[in-house]
Amino acid sequence: MALRYLDKTAKIEMTDVYYVQLTLGDGTVYENVELRRLFPISDKFNYISLLDKDEHEIAMIKSLDDITPDSAAAIKACFYDYYRIPKITKITECDDKTGMLKMTVETDHGPATFRIRNRHSDMKTYPGDRVIIRDSNDNRYEIENLNNLDRKSWLLVASFL
Repeated sequence: MALRYLDKTAKIEMTDVYYVQLTLGDGTVYENVELRRLFPISDKFNYISLLDKDEHEIAMIKSLDDITPDSAAAIKACFYDYYRIPKITKITECDDKTGMLKMTVETDHGPATFRIRNRHSDMKTYPGDRVIIRDSNDNRYEIENLNNLDRKSWLLVASFL
């Protein structure tokens, strides 16, 4: 079966926090469809896979521009919670005395303390001085731009990058 790319004839409606209903242009309806970004960090709104309950791919969206604004809004609403990555606004502690880096931070969702297993593979810098941090529980945190941190926060984290 050839891969189906969605266009403006498809209708996507949010039905639950993480699920949508997909109605194709020919009237075929798929319920409890899960959405997955193929590039969740680097390309948030291009190449989105739509999966059925058995995790078989039903269709693909190349870009949100290819579908209707209402369908794109439903997708963004689903992704809001599913791919929520707290943004670090301040770092109050960085300590690696135990072999794992322990960080205490302030985020846009409140304070957090977490451990990082391997700072070389779990702390990645991207263009624009953006940093994605993965903790020991596979949660992700983002520093949108290192240069926007206060001086103390920058000094605490810079030596570990």
